[in-house]
Amino acid sequence: MTSHLAQTLTGHGGFSQYLHRFKLKDSPYCACDPAKIQDVLHVLEECPMFLRERVALETEIGVIVGRGEFPTIVEDDQKRVKFLGYCLHNEMQSGK
Repeated sequence: MTSHLAQTLTGHGGFSQYLHRFKLKDSPYCACDPAKIQDVLHVLEECPMFLRERVALETEIGVIVGRGEFPTIVEDDQKRVKFLGYCLHNEMQSGK
């Protein structure tokens, strides 16, 4: 596990909600919708900015990315590796 991945999975990465707490970002909201808080679950599950990557992952692993399916994803070695790559990519992109 890398430090970036640990930050992503715990919500302590480059997410607006987290950065806003420390006055490193003006707002906790996502660029996709000024009413949506940008936290780890928003980015991984619903943010339209990551729809293409999310659908590609869901097609590849055969599981819908959502908190109810996280146990199914992480218990399977192949699905977990692909999901963690998706998590890391999205955390890196969300901090831009």
